[in-house]
Amino acid sequence: MESYIAEWLHLALRWLHVVAAITWVGSSFYFNRIDRSFRPPVPPVDRVSGQLWSIHGGAIYNYSRYPLGPGYVPDRLKWSKWESLSTWVSGACLLAVVYWWGASINLVAGGADSLSPAQAVMASIASIVAAWVIYDILCRVIPSDRMLSVVIAVLVSLSVWGFTFIFSGKAAYLHAGIVMATIMAGNVWFVILPGQNKMLQAIRDGTIDTFDVGADAKRRNFHNNYLTLPVVFAMIAAHFPMTYGHHYGWVAFLLLSGAGVSIRHFFNTMHAGKAQPRWIVVGLALGLATMVLLAPANLTGGTSAATASVDVAKVGAVIHTRCAVCHAPTPSMDGFTEAPKGFVIDTLDKAARHADQIRQMAVATDVMPPGNLTEMTADERRLLADWIAAGAPTK
Repeated sequence: MESYIAEWLHLALRWLHVVAAITWVGSSFYFNRIDRSFRPPVPPVDRVSGQLWSIHGGAIYNYSRYPLGPGYVPDRLKWSKWESLSTWVSGACLLAVVYWWGASINLVAGGADSLSPAQAVMASIASIVAAWVIYDILCRVIPSDRMLSVVIAVLVSLSVWGFTFIFSGKAAYLHAGIVMATIMAGNVWFVILPGQNKMLQAIRDGTIDTFDVGADAKRRNFHNNYLTLPVVFAMIAAHFPMTYGHHYGWVAFLLLSGAGVSIRHFFNTMHAGKAQPRWIVVGLALGLATMVLLAPANLTGGTSAATASVDVAKVGAVIHTRCAVCHAPTPSMDGFTEAPKGFVIDTLDKAARHADQIRQMAVATDVMPPGNLTEMTADERRLLADWIAAGAPTK
């Protein structure tokens, strides 16, 4: 019953998280788009720094930008703040249900040197708190925007690399995403919103003309803009073990995140009326480099590990003791009520039909068993590699 309840919590929270993330990312992209699309009004309009005429849904819209407000506080002022909070909170709850509750399966790296589930959970919590504290301090002590961006990029890179040593590959990717998402949500609630409230108070007090908007909120919004696509990649990467399960998975994360940043920059230049297509080329090049990095040996000139004779009985024993305890119609492993993703390989014949998946999950990477729950050895992985290379015989 506990596993059943956990699965429903997982479903509900993931659904909520995705919906909340869509609203946050959507509003962020929308406002960044229109902000870069504003042009000086002709003729000039008092207090208006830019206007944008747009057409959508059978109507024409006129947007005006008031950097210091229109001279009064509108009665109905639409805030964009709950999207970020709901995304972060739902993501934190999802992390707790999937990775903290199921730490022994989803969070720990597996192996004799890995952290215990409790230690891994504490490391997870510490990384989230430290991410915001360190980032916020850096923003306050580094005045140069360019230097700050470089330092943040280096720290994110080190975080991804470090997470691969203390968490499973999937959890390492996720935590890199959580670090960036925490920075983004923190920027909204601890910097951007307080700044906006101060501006509104200055309008009420009649001191808005001398109000110093400052560059801090702008630079934080700039960071949020460019972190968005890497965070979205971290959200979906759990479905692609060829990335996080690879020995150089952390490099793949950085390359694909760089691709996302490059593509985001292209759209920013396009919205500003100065499109620079070369950034699309950079993004595609980084994606191609990742494909080459992660390519299986047989696609990059490697030699087959096939042997003339494979002990099929031993292969069957490995499948039975290391895989079928979870991937069976009725799993015998505690915590599993059904085969994960409906993937059943409780016999050698069924395993042979899914040889490619087994190669990807247990040979090319060590994603399975998760956290190496069933203690599959390196020799057993090599045996599976030889069996698959020999054509996955069943007799």
